[in-house]
Amino acid sequence: MKLKTSLSQLALQCLTALGLALAASQAFAQAETPAKGVMWEVKSEKNTAYLFGSIHLAKASFYPLPEAVEKAYKQADTLVVEVDTTDAKASEKAMPYFVYTAPDKLENHIKKTTWESLQSLVGPAAAQFQSLKPTIVATALSIGVFRQQGYDASKGVDLHYVLRAKQDKKDIVELESTAFQASVLGGLPDEDGDAMLAQTLEGLKSGDTLRETAGMISAWKGGDAEGLAKILQDAANKDAGSKKLMKLLLDDRNMGMTKKILSMLEEGKKLFIVVGAGHLTGANSITELLEKQGLEVRQIK
Repeated sequence: MKLKTSLSQLALQCLTALGLALAASQAFAQAETPAKGVMWEVKSEKNTAYLFGSIHLAKASFYPLPEAVEKAYKQADTLVVEVDTTDAKASEKAMPYFVYTAPDKLENHIKKTTWESLQSLVGPAAAQFQSLKPTIVATALSIGVFRQQGYDASKGVDLHYVLRAKQDKKDIVELESTAFQASVLGGLPDEDGDAMLAQTLEGLKSGDTLRETAGMISAWKGGDAEGLAKILQDAANKDAGSKKLMKLLLDDRNMGMTKKILSMLEEGKKLFIVVGAGHLTGANSITELLEKQGLEVRQIK
């Protein structure tokens, strides 16, 4: 596998893939069919908003999305996303979180067995990863395999709506900053970074995650929120390390995003909210946290 992508491009792609970093370590072929996706209506006493789960790497065949999703977007005056991934300057500023400063290198921060596993998978190309932190290597490997199967960040659902919102002159609000997301992924301790990379390498080699990832995309395309939640829960329950990573990458972030959504609802904005589908399903999800705050939340199927 060749690493042809520049570091600045890799930074942007890593951010767009953050919501899939745990579950998506193997690509697959699927029938070219439109997608339903997963969407919720959220009602407070004064306002109604719509939450749509994004797949960050997608295909053109996923579009057009259902009419209910289009109506939810069109009625909104504000598009809410995790981050605006079209902001190249923000991605450039986040680069220090992704790389080591020479002479430091990846090999110094992961176990010998993990380094050998990487070499076994990519051969001499492993040397090209030495400047990158282990979580970034794990994400880059996942993206690379996805791209070989035709999945692309340029077709991602969140990017699709960011570009439309700019054309339609809607307000765009970020729930997080690029720097914050980069600090989450690039700021993990060596032990956690090594665990994420080792898990990704094992999944790529064995193919065990093929069914998991195929199931995740299939569930999203079919509007099966319960199926998505089960896949993510099973991924978290593999071992203590997986559970810790799931908490860091999903659960902990969900609390901050929920707080901002509640604030915007109080302000009376007409919101169409697009975040990674993994943030919207199951225990500790944004939808569950909103329900606990007394809002009426129902999936639109």
